[in-house]
Amino acid sequence: MSYKIAICDDESVHIEKIRAILPDYETDNYLSPAALLDAVSAGLRYDVLFLDIMMPQIDGISLARELREYDEDMLIVFITGKIEYVQTGYEVRAFRYLLKDQIDEGLPKIWNDIIKELLDRQDAYFSYEFERKVYRLPIRDIFYFESNLRRIVVHTKVSGNAALYGRLDDLSVKYSSFIRIHKSYLVNRRYIRMISAGTVILSNGEILPVSRKYASLLEEFK
Repeated sequence: MSYKIAICDDESVHIEKIRAILPDYETDNYLSPAALLDAVSAGLRYDVLFLDIMMPQIDGISLARELREYDEDMLIVFITGKIEYVQTGYEVRAFRYLLKDQIDEGLPKIWNDIIKELLDRQDAYFSYEFERKVYRLPIRDIFYFESNLRRIVVHTKVSGNAALYGRLDDLSVKYSSFIRIHKSYLVNRRYIRMISAGTVILSNGEILPVSRKYASLLEEFK
């Protein structure tokens, strides 16, 4: 599984320690909090951020408060050298705290917690990248995915339709909330209301074709 990870610390030694413990993951590294804020405000999104609390220019808590204006879901792990700062991140919904003198022993456990949380969230949001920007849509707002060659249209309830490049096969493996009914359609299970004469009728009244190849997958709805 690929995740977008950032590390922001004005001391590179702590960045390198974290990178050494997570060798299988690529990270974007920031020595400047202003550079991180510029990147996020320009549309870059991260699943996980390791953020130093004590930095010049702007402290980690203040930076996290600004970052939350752009991203409500990012998991923020504060890096701190002093135990007394551990209680200061509640208002920005810190996920965990990592003491600088305990990175080697503390990070593996925290990373396990991060992976569990991200996997638990997997079916809650659909995340995709388009034109170098990352977008997130609640699964509950998606009626179905429609594929045309390598272009996928996301048919949604509230935010209009979105488009991206990809394969329905990949989405069907990743998101168990959806069921394949046709080579061109992957449908949100919660919105299937009726199956009739080779078609699926959704709760919004749309009628989609069911191909013979995938008809057996719909037995649970009969």
